[in-house]
Amino acid sequence: MSVNTLRASRDKAVVVFTQFTRLYKLDPSALYCFFEGEDSKYYGIRIKNIIRPKKDFYLSCKGKEGVLGIHRMLSARKYYANIRAAYFIDRDFDKSISESGLNGIYETPCYSIENFYTSVKCFSEVLRTEFKLIESDENFERCVSLYIKLQEEFHNAVELLNIWIACQRDKSSELNISDISVSRFVNIELDKITIKYVSDDLYTMFPRSIVISQEELDSKLTELRCSYQKSFRGKFEIEFLLTFLQKLSDEANQGNYPYFTQKVKVVLSLSKRNIISDLSQCADTPDCLYSYLEAFR
Repeated sequence: MSVNTLRASRDKAVVVFTQFTRLYKLDPSALYCFFEGEDSKYYGIRIKNIIRPKKDFYLSCKGKEGVLGIHRMLSARKYYANIRAAYFIDRDFDKSISESGLNGIYETPCYSIENFYTSVKCFSEVLRTEFKLIESDENFERCVSLYIKLQEEFHNAVELLNIWIACQRDKSSELNISDISVSRFVNIELDKITIKYVSDDLYTMFPRSIVISQEELDSKLTELRCSYQKSFRGKFEIEFLLTFLQKLSDEANQGNYPYFTQKVKVVLSLSKRNIISDLSQCADTPDCLYSYLEAFR
């Protein structure tokens, strides 16, 4: 970890630590949960259902460095040796924290929590709860088949984008992609995915990026190839899901063939802002998260 990253980690952690100490004085026995940002929208319902704490507090740490920073601060103080604290971070394109020897932190087994929303299993649950379709329904099968087909096309389209970003991360490039929409790179329609970029466009869009060789790109592709749905950038993945569901809902309400054989009334008002919270009950809950949370019961 670079000096600047450590400094940023400490600065973010100090702010959260001040908030925490005030709360801890009120209730030392409560469960204290530390998140990168608004990830409690996903974890919250699972914490309530699995741990069922009498009292819990959620603290946003403004990023992974903030969570790791507060973990270091609390671990280093004997006064907080008996604290009930849960820490949650995304894996991202980084090396797993398991390699650093840090304990007591939950790290997603995929890129981020957004990837928990983009599996076929989660999509099928959305069809059941929001589209009111059942597995034996022909329209259910049509939707699942279309989702699998289009998601594969989408992954092929954003393959270069993801591995290029991952290589930039490996080289500690100053690459700010937090507000970048995947729609700048691909056009998502229900009948096809259209690619709107080539590698040169990435260097133009990010002038402070580092030149990546084809050999490095090929090596990174091999590393991430096991499961694009899990290893590709979560915000791009969930933007695909959001766009797909919005377009599919329109087709359902009109009963348009070949997507639907009849009208299916869908009242689904999703946006980038609310999709994490609104579809939280449908999202995957991996076994490793169950195990982590059950340890606090």
